[in-house]
Amino acid sequence: MAMPNSSEKYDLEIEALNQFADALAGLWGEQRFAFRELRSPPEPDALCTLDGRPLHVEVGHFYGTQSDAKQLLGRQGKSAATAHEMHQSAQVPLDVRLLTPLNRLLADKATKSYHAPRVWLLVRSVFPLWGLADFRAHRADIAVPAKHPFEQIWLLCGPRSAAGLLRLA
Repeated sequence: MAMPNSSEKYDLEIEALNQFADALAGLWGEQRFAFRELRSPPEPDALCTLDGRPLHVEVGHFYGTQSDAKQLLGRQGKSAATAHEMHQSAQVPLDVRLLTPLNRLLADKATKSYHAPRVWLLVRSVFPLWGLADFRAHRADIAVPAKHPFEQIWLLCGPRSAAGLLRLA
């Protein structure tokens, strides 16, 4: 999978947290959630507040296939997806293309442990062709591990807050 560099990761996390704040405000009708600052491992990625109380949020992203990731992250030159990779990626059904990396990410995050109270997991799909209705239609195929360290797990269903928000756990 094409991995973002640290500056890009920082920008993606801030973008996801701001999108999450917007989506929660739309869902709850008020500004109860606020992003405060990014943190460094081993702490969760961000310190936020919910109703004025501290809340830690771990952030994860998924893109689809490796070719999708390269395209969505704007890779160019030797790092760009080749025509063959893009063709191969296009042959993968969208549900497999998205649910496989989502389930892999959920399984990986479930193995983590944090020394912080109240930790939520925020997972963001960066793939623009699926939104809330698509993830709801495939909800039974989203494998949230029975054991995980999170108080709540949320899915941002696309790269914009308008794509929707789904609580997974």
